[in-house]
Amino acid sequence: MEIRSLRRDVVSGRAVAPVEIASDGTVAAFGAAGAGARVPYPILNGHPREDVEALGEARREVPLLAGPTFVVAREDWALIGGFDGVPPGPAVAALSATLRARIPGFVCQIDPAVHSTAFARPTVFRGDGAAGTVFADERRAAEDILRAAGFHVRGWCPPRRPSTPMLPDLTWRRPDPTALRWAIKICAPPGPLGAVWGDTHFAHGLAKALRRRGQFVAVDSFDARERWTSSLDDVTLVVRGPYRITPPATGTRVEWIISHPDQITRAEVNDFDIVYAASDRWSATASERWNTVISPLLECTDTDQFYPRGLQRTDEIVFVGTARGIARPSVVVPLAAGIPVRVYGPDWRTYIPASAIAAETIPNDRLSERYETASIVLNDQWPAMREEGFIAMRPFDAVAAGGRVISEDVDGIDRVFGDAVVTFRTEQELVALLHRDPDELFPDFATLSAASERIRRDHSFDARAEQILATVRERRRSSKRHDVAR
Repeated sequence: MEIRSLRRDVVSGRAVAPVEIASDGTVAAFGAAGAGARVPYPILNGHPREDVEALGEARREVPLLAGPTFVVAREDWALIGGFDGVPPGPAVAALSATLRARIPGFVCQIDPAVHSTAFARPTVFRGDGAAGTVFADERRAAEDILRAAGFHVRGWCPPRRPSTPMLPDLTWRRPDPTALRWAIKICAPPGPLGAVWGDTHFAHGLAKALRRRGQFVAVDSFDARERWTSSLDDVTLVVRGPYRITPPATGTRVEWIISHPDQITRAEVNDFDIVYAASDRWSATASERWNTVISPLLECTDTDQFYPRGLQRTDEIVFVGTARGIARPSVVVPLAAGIPVRVYGPDWRTYIPASAIAAETIPNDRLSERYETASIVLNDQWPAMREEGFIAMRPFDAVAAGGRVISEDVDGIDRVFGDAVVTFRTEQELVALLHRDPDELFPDFATLSAASERIRRDHSFDARAEQILATVRERRRSSKRHDVAR
């Protein structure tokens, strides 16, 4: 479908290419431009993909192509002899330079709506890296695109090596005086592998809430945690999952610890200006232990997706999540007791019968319906999270959707959810609860609706974004006052 989109309106005298995406999920190139060096500058290289969105959806002319995916008319290809007619140098850029030189009025365009990861895979063309092609200096054309993307070009930095391009020295142009440029860095990998991670949905839910408050927000995968354009960001917000992420030395640095508290150290939290943790108890004990300030900030829900739709409840017991490489008790114990559970998630075939696996994945935009229509949604926790009072995201989503949850007991869960979440401490308690009539176990429709409304009001990403944004602004004001006083 995307290739057909690129082919649209391609005629002699025009080549069209996608936005090239690097293996870490950042922009590899939005076309390229000669910039006074042997190697052309890949426009927007190293930027988060969100910077491309500022360019709109219309195709945009660029001086040169940059990546291996492009569409060109057959007659133009034949006229220059394809790559055989291209002198040595970066092959695709040299090809487009040759097309422009040989065909009057030839233009290269980028389609911002089409992204390709072909650039991320090793692609070798004859002549790549060899000296030969001399590219015209078209920095002004690159600057026009950078300005349209929201940047001011202060100058150009010389190449560090002969095989590297000149790079622009950029500052971000604020669309509004109160706008900040945020980078949310997460532990999930880029691309389809990371798309199913809860951390990814968490980050995008928070990003939407911040954008509604006039902020620019990029989401960086774990592989992009050290992208070279991080110095452009005003705020780095690390969502701490299973891996440590060291923030850049610049800007306001925020950490939100949502899991794996057993891995956190004093040295890690000292890297940040503001630290939150999704546990009241752990925040207090860690603050005292390390003589620092760690503020409690529980997980929450994306109210754009999780809300009651008025769907009829079924008699199905549902679990959504991966196996994590262990026999998770909330799934295997009921099944062993003859209680049917419909499981949505990968990596379960080693632990449960195939007949219990409803699907290896479920789209995030269908989860609210699944939670609302389930008789019961099961939830458990990483052991360290349970022991330290970290409540997972699933109960927030399920209750917001109007669902009923049976969960492992976690400190504070009853205060947050009331009777909408029933807890168990032992496997025997879990089985006993599942043998009871759910309509007797849980409160009536009106009470559940009130719980849903309260969770969506008090524990939404919008509520969390308000709190984080206020704290960040105060921190930045305080830092400016301190700098002036010095």
